[in-house]
Amino acid sequence: MSSYRIPGYSGKILEVDLGREIVRARPLDPALAEDYLGGRGLATRLFVDAVDPACDPLGEGNVMVLATSPLVGMNAPTSCRGHVVFKSPLTGVIGSSNCGGTWANVFKAAGYDAIVIRGKARTPVMIDITPDRVELLPADSLWGLDVHETTDRLLEDGAGKRARVLCIGPAGEHLVRFAALMNDKNRAYGRSGPGAVWGSKNLKAIRVFGQEKTRVVDPERYQSGLDQARFLLRAVPTTKRLLNDMGTAGLVRLINVIDMLPHRNFQDNLHRQDRLDGASGEALRSRLLVRSGACMRCPLGCQRHTRVGDRTGEGPEYETLVLLGMNCDVYDLEAVTLANYQCNELGIDTMSCGGTLACAMELFERRYITEQDTEGLDLSFGNASVLEELVRRIAFRTGIGDQLAEGAARLAARYHHPEVAMTVKGLEIPAYDPRASYTQALGYMTSPTGACHLRGGYAVSLAFFGGAREIPRFSLLQSPIAIRNLQNIGILQDSLGVCRFTGYAYSAEPWSRMVSGATGLDFSTHRLEQTADRIAALERVFNLEAGVTRDDDTLPARFSDESIVVGGKERCVPKDVIERLRSDYYELQGWDSEGRPDRALLHKRKIERLRS
Repeated sequence: MSSYRIPGYSGKILEVDLGREIVRARPLDPALAEDYLGGRGLATRLFVDAVDPACDPLGEGNVMVLATSPLVGMNAPTSCRGHVVFKSPLTGVIGSSNCGGTWANVFKAAGYDAIVIRGKARTPVMIDITPDRVELLPADSLWGLDVHETTDRLLEDGAGKRARVLCIGPAGEHLVRFAALMNDKNRAYGRSGPGAVWGSKNLKAIRVFGQEKTRVVDPERYQSGLDQARFLLRAVPTTKRLLNDMGTAGLVRLINVIDMLPHRNFQDNLHRQDRLDGASGEALRSRLLVRSGACMRCPLGCQRHTRVGDRTGEGPEYETLVLLGMNCDVYDLEAVTLANYQCNELGIDTMSCGGTLACAMELFERRYITEQDTEGLDLSFGNASVLEELVRRIAFRTGIGDQLAEGAARLAARYHHPEVAMTVKGLEIPAYDPRASYTQALGYMTSPTGACHLRGGYAVSLAFFGGAREIPRFSLLQSPIAIRNLQNIGILQDSLGVCRFTGYAYSAEPWSRMVSGATGLDFSTHRLEQTADRIAALERVFNLEAGVTRDDDTLPARFSDESIVVGGKERCVPKDVIERLRSDYYELQGWDSEGRPDRALLHKRKIERLRS
């Protein structure tokens, strides 16, 4: 391994074995940085090299990797994001989650590009990181505290205000399969259950302090990309105004206009306008908003700091507002906001929580779950009064909460009606009905983590907000190439440590100049495309080794068998359309008819790994 350190990188990987109580740093191999960039790419490579795909996600053999990127620590727009990769306890496939806030920036400033966490501590612990030392400290006194209490305690404990905390809440401690990791109290690595992995390892928190600066090697090239990015962000209405005015909740009315807003566990897309207006982004702004906010180095300002009565917090975001709200037939904005606060405090992914509650409500509506099962709780659609109580029961696994904590797929299977779970590969579907867009349907089907509009490609941005880039949303011909391209730009954004919302304004060109200027390497757009292809292939390889087959790249039967009205026409995603989209996507990726890349393709992608 070369000892050369690439500019833009800290040049060190921190390895922590909790069971053996070993902490050590090793050099970052420059070849890994050049081939996998950072963030999602680097974390995926380190993870795949360290873990057995057959491991128990909640066992000692699972490994979690958190990684930053070469642009993190610089003044590039939105360049504050970190990425975690692990085997998901919710899905059994690769878990991959991204988060803004400040933690990743401070972690890199402490002198590290990534941390690899193995094993299981005998008793609760935390990791304390500064540029001079890394320590494993007892965390018994923190166990049982919520996210906000844990953060406050660790920042009071002699660390000073400049330290940052990443932690789990009670949901992670109780191994809720969709528990989140939280930083800055309300910023979440939410999807796929990373908090449960930490809970299984008895890891409560990582506190980090750092102040090292990341310097640019080629300031002129970097600045040309930065100037272009800033200009384009100011030129596009979505990034110039919409996100700052209303946050992501401002999408509610728009997604309803395009007939994509789910209702009653995706049974339909029918919303009474007066009810919808009372639970929209406009209503949130007029009734609950205290102020807007932003992640570090973000000019977009989509955070919503809100108040309900004497309680304050962040959110709800669009996904939360819809999945805990309209998809449960709940239009009580205050009730959804309070449930969102509680999810953040207890460390729960609001998206999977909302999908699971909607599944439970449909099971209850059909009398597959009864009040005897719920200990008297009324899980009827529209009952806003039970949201907070259900969130609490999930986090502590009490009563029906113990079953809900397993996620929608396991819940529905327990009651012998798996068709009621709106999941792909076990992950609950986001708040965009796939029957309204073949492109988004294919994105859910082929996302490496299961149903995800980010890992699978945010097709809504292309199909409706793309300007000259828009495509017909029911195009069999264009959907595979469109979703592959969206997935690849998403891989690059996750690997560069920047926000998906920049994709409304521009694609890879500004980032190419900035990362090339930062590192002194030639990260051309062509090379970045090759990097994205390599990372996508590696994620697929892991999933194949973990047991994924072609049959897993599909949608719940509801989306083929039950139509909704889109643009005045009955629409579904027929099984023959699923077959064609999937086959064409595989061919485009260079995979065989079963979705497997062959050894020649892996060799081309510089991946020498594929188990029989």
